[in-house]
Amino acid sequence: MVANDAKPIALSDPMSPHDLDLQWKNYETIAEHYGVQLYRESSFMVTSLWPSAFTEGKDVVIIYKYPRLKQYQQLKSDISKIRPLEGARRFGRLLGYSNQGINDLLMKNSDFRTLESFGVGQQITHLYYEDLEEAQYFYGSVLGLQKISDGVFRVSTGAVLQLHTFNKKHPKGQPKSTAIAFLTDQLPEWYRYLQEQQVPIKYTYKPKEGGPHDGFVAIDPGGYLLEFEEFKQHPENELFMAYLSTAERIDTRIADLNFFGSITWTYHNDLLKMQRFYEEQLGYEMVADQGWTKIYRTAESAFIGLVDERRGMMDYADEKAVELEWIIEDSRGLEYLEEKEMFIKDEEVISGPEHYHYRIRN
Repeated sequence: MVANDAKPIALSDPMSPHDLDLQWKNYETIAEHYGVQLYRESSFMVTSLWPSAFTEGKDVVIIYKYPRLKQYQQLKSDISKIRPLEGARRFGRLLGYSNQGINDLLMKNSDFRTLESFGVGQQITHLYYEDLEEAQYFYGSVLGLQKISDGVFRVSTGAVLQLHTFNKKHPKGQPKSTAIAFLTDQLPEWYRYLQEQQVPIKYTYKPKEGGPHDGFVAIDPGGYLLEFEEFKQHPENELFMAYLSTAERIDTRIADLNFFGSITWTYHNDLLKMQRFYEEQLGYEMVADQGWTKIYRTAESAFIGLVDERRGMMDYADEKAVELEWIIEDSRGLEYLEEKEMFIKDEEVISGPEHYHYRIRN
């Protein structure tokens, strides 16, 4: 794996110095065959990735190609000066682990947890309107979404929209800084139907051969952009397509038309900071990387799309007319989040980067 650049470095099993002495010639022969280098580490650094007893009194062989040994040595020099979690993540990345893999090791060997580890059963996207009755009619009758309760509509198995009137926190004129994608494989049918219903279209349907996705963009009564989208087999969508292939089709009240997923797009100044927050603290899995957009699976058939506002349809705004809510299955998650000072109990929210507040309920 190191020879083929599948891993930056690899580690042998920890061995007693005596046992490694007996095996060393074999290691050298194999390393020469594959064109990699070896470093014998007798004082393996301790991080939260593994229990300290795992390597205590033992040697570990580091298998690498230049300059990865220097990277390891820099980390070892820094390890006592940085936060333990930061050191563990740096080491995990050096070993080629994904953030999800690093999270799994941290949760196994420390008290670290992510929001996702408490089981996220549903994602609710909250939108705000001057004329709530008009918005409810649009989503319930024009789009034909399944109505859960007044102002609450199901898009897919785990994705729900909840509509509200303007309020003090979300007044008239507030920037949207969001768009909602409805995932479907019936784009021509939906496009024809929405034209018949005289729904405003911002970007028309122009399918392209060989692209990662097709779609068009409509506008709802409150000015929110609605992206009707079909993703296709493409290098950036391969994991996403695997999830979508098993997604349940949720029928609408419109004959033979349905949806099987939803993406809430949010727009950001610092995409990397948001990406780290979603992966390292919330624990969500990235299912598609489009470069300037990162799509995360949050619940079954429910997704968040982080967008670089410099290239997206909407601009970033400190105050935005959208809120996100996740329903967790394990009530202990609220206690953990509060203990780690991620959760603001009185408001039932997690405060994230770029002025986002995420509602959390059990």
